[in-house]
Amino acid sequence: SDITFLKIVFKVWYDGAKALHWKEVLCSGADDEYAVCGMLKGETIATTFDIKGARTKFPKGNYNIILQGFSDDSENNIVMCLNFTMIVKQDAF
Repeated sequence: SDITFLKIVFKVWYDGAKALHWKEVLCSGADDEYAVCGMLKGETIATTFDIKGARTKFPKGNYNIILQGFSDDSENNIVMCLNFTMIVKQDAF
């Protein structure tokens, strides 16, 4: 579908325990700041972004990460799902 509304849900598990659950509406249909907002069905998304702020030091272990995108606020209509594992092999200290 066209991207007029986009809600992102980001979940992280660390060694089997939930470590983070974050939700954010990226596109609401009015005064959206992201280039992906307003794109039409079938258009290719190619973008880059910077991550700013303090760097997080991750403890050694396995992190399961799920990133979901929904076209509605009720989180019923999923338009994207990424599921990946991040493995930190040594402590940052």
